[in-house]
Amino acid sequence: MKPDYDSLINAGLSKEEIAKISGCEDQEMEIRMLRKYRYKLLDEVHEKQQSLDAIDYMICKIQK
Repeated sequence: MKPDYDSLINAGLSKEEIAKISGCEDQEMEIRMLRKYRYKLLDEVHEKQQSLDAIDYMICKIQK
């Protein structure tokens, strides 16, 4: 089953990334590419969480 184009757009993939994934004949390669993008997104989430933690720390420090 091919991934839904709208779902991939909503997930933040570029048209180029979607074309690469959609062009895969091998389902395993398609899954690998989606997982790679998932890991990239997860890294971005962790970076944002570190930023939030730093801001929360500064708020606590200022309040004391």
